[in-house]
Amino acid sequence: MGNKFVCSGDEKMIAKFIVYNSSGKILRTGVCPEKLLQRQAHTGEFVMEGLANDAKHKIHNKKIVNKTAEEIEKSKPKKVILSHEQKEITLTNGQYQDIINRLDKLEKGK
Repeated sequence: MGNKFVCSGDEKMIAKFIVYNSSGKILRTGVCPEKLLQRQAHTGEFVMEGLANDAKHKIHNKKIVNKTAEEIEKSKPKKVILSHEQKEITLTNGQYQDIINRLDKLEKGK
């Protein structure tokens, strides 16, 4: 398949993956050993093999599809000020969601 490649010298099958939620929002992407593919999804998440860009794509009926222009505009990363120097940074949707999830866990005392 086109989504698998062999690591040089290691000869282990690697899978490119996409983790998404029930509304089709791509939460994260990456590569992992093929045998660990299903472990990439947490509770309430789904995983599939493939390559996608969370800014341009979403998952619909287990397929990668293009977002509409309106969806792309709506999902543009928020500018966040994180230092006393008032410097702007850009976060991907996945990075922003990871921060929110970590803050939620801290608030719950986990």
